Order: sequence, then structure tokens, then C-alpha cells
Amino acid sequence: MKKILILGCGHMGSSLLKAWLSKTNNIYFIVDPIQYKNINKKFKGKAEAFKNIEDVKNLKLIDIIIFAVKPQILNDVLKSFAKLKLRKETVFISIVAGKKIKLFNKHLQVKNQFIRVMPNMPALINQGMTCLLANNNVTNNNKKIVNSLFLHIGKTLWLKNEIEINKVTAISGSGPGYIFLFIDAFEKAALKLGLGEKITKNLVKQTLLGSVNLFSEMDKKASILANEIAVKGGTTEAALNEFKNNKILHQTFVKAIRSAYKKANELGK
Repeated sequence: MKKILILGCGHMGSSLLKAWLSKTNNIYFIVDPIQYKNINKKFKGKAEAFKNIEDVKNLKLIDIIIFAVKPQILNDVLKSFAKLKLRKETVFISIVAGKKIKLFNKHLQVKNQFIRVMPNMPALINQGMTCLLANNNVTNNNKKIVNSLFLHIGKTLWLKNEIEINKVTAISGSGPGYIFLFIDAFEKAALKLGLGEKITKNLVKQTLLGSVNLFSEMDKKASILANEIAVKGGTTEAALNEFKNNKILHQTFVKAIRSAYKKANELGK
């Protein structure tokens, strides 16, 4: 049983809390100056929330501290750590996009155990992709403990350096946004055939789910699967030729992912 403190309870912080409360027997504390009253009502008896970190009792007993705040307010949050007395064994985790470990080192204890984590939105339904990067001070046992925590919300992948963190941010971190935009475009184009919103949505949803699951099960590249469906002279070939001829889809994805990667790098400065 671990004592875990979550700083910030927005979309991702609350998703982690809900999943962990239902799947672990750890003790959870939350600091959120806006949501703390609602959190105490919603999770009464399961978790305890506070307005400020100074209000948390027995900080020295905390095993894991998770930074889940917006990048814009991180510096203010870190300033409060100058006055805090924590255990040397405490593990720090950040899910703040773009912010490097060296920024945290300016405010945290020397030789801290620190792990940068990049989860994504499907963590809401425990199907997330979480990428992790540990500094050299993190013990193997603590890596296992943290890894097991994030396995509760999906799959995990450990990285070797911070450059990789920004790259996965542009792929798996921001990726669900690309997929939702694609679904939106697919639905709007399909609606123009006149089947109605309910039927169209069901068709698009099941087609996407089935295709993704098929891709996951098959040991083939997506491009090969696409070509196998596109029988010569058939309907799929006619549609795919529209994508291939103007190359807009592939070119736009390259630009989009590069833009997200560039932004991740900018946030780290």
C-alpha cells in the first residue's frame, strides 16, 4: 500500500484517480484549489483533497507525488516545494507536457527519484498508451511500482531519453485528437450520402472499431491491408485512388505530427 499525492485533478488527473481507486488499495491525496470540495464529496472515504499542498498532513509519509497541473502554472506550483520537507525515498512523477526533468530539479531535493510520464486520452477507459522515462536515481523496485500503476490504465512503454518523450507526445499523446478529427471528417462525408445520422454513425463507428481490431490482430502493415481490400476495378480502389492521387492525407499527417513535436520542444524551453 502506497501513499500517493496527485497535484491537479483535471481530465488526466481525475482519470488516473478513478482508475486507481477502483483497482488498487493505495491511499490517495489530491491538491486542487478549484476542485477540492467537489473531489471530497465525490470520493468521500476513498480519497482526500486539499486546497493547498501546505494543508496536506504528514507530507513526509508520501511515497509518490504526481504533477498533473497545466504547464502554464507549473512554475508557481514548484515554488511551493522550497519550504516542504519530504522523504528522500519519495518518487516524483510528472505528466506535464513538454516540461523537462531539469526544470523540476531546480526546486526538488538533490538526487531525487523522478519519472516523466506521457499518458493519453484513452486512459479514460483504461485503454491508454503511457510512455515513461526515469532518471538514474529511480530504483528498479520503484520503476516496477510505477509501471504497475500505469498498467491499470492501458499499456506502458519505457523510453531512454527526453527527446523520445517529445516524440511520443506528438504521436500517442496528441494522437487521439488526430483520430477524432479523422472520424469527424469520415462521418460528415458519409452523411452526404443520405442514410441519416443514426445509421451513418453506427456504420462509421463499427467500421473503425473492426478495422483497428483487425489491424491489431494481423501481422501486416496497414498499407498492405488497404491494398488487399482494394480489388482492381472495385469501390475501395476508386476511393483509395482519391487519397493516393492528391497525397493530401499523408502530407497533412506529416505536417501535423511535426507541428505537435515542435510545440512539445517549445514547451520545454
